[in-house]
Amino acid sequence: MPDHPPDGFAEILFIGNATLLIRYGPLTLLTDPNFLHRGSFAYLGNGLFSRRLTEPAVGVGDLPSDLDAVVLSHLHGDHWDRVARRGLDRGVPIITTPHASRRLQGLHGFTRAVGLRTWQSELLTRDTTQVRVTALPGRHGPRGAQVFLPPVMGSLLEFGAVGAAPALRVYVTGDTTVFPGIAEIARRFPALHWP
Repeated sequence: MPDHPPDGFAEILFIGNATLLIRYGPLTLLTDPNFLHRGSFAYLGNGLFSRRLTEPAVGVGDLPSDLDAVVLSHLHGDHWDRVARRGLDRGVPIITTPHASRRLQGLHGFTRAVGLRTWQSELLTRDTTQVRVTALPGRHGPRGAQVFLPPVMGSLLEFGAVGAAPALRVYVTGDTTVFPGIAEIARRFPALHWP
């Protein structure tokens, strides 16, 4: 990839669905990797499937080789598909829910999957740049649907220089629906811009 984005700015490539490639300085993150081709089906569990309607902007083989981490909102076939599972390096750090972390480590061999509970953070650094990933409250579907759906988290990505105040904050919702827990995010992080 070309030069890093300027200080305080991120370069975000929308790949499709909830999949983003985010570059800030020397750091590169991937969110919710879904690389199925148009027409392919993603298994959602409990006999449910989702059909991909568009091609991803890039393939898993086109990703930079120096990914710093994958931020995964939940373990569902339309956010973590079989193409990603087969194509991603088993050593890449994955920041996700405890449920997804256990499954990724145990069933799929992603040994660096870290499960965060709500409000927990993980700090990643490269050179003099850091990103703090904080797990935010999420609800996957309407009340009561959680019985059939895996746990989900939103993520706050706070980028900046090591040891300094964040220069850029990005809220990634994952598959979070609107529910009262979102108001707590605004209370805890008043510096976020809310419409």
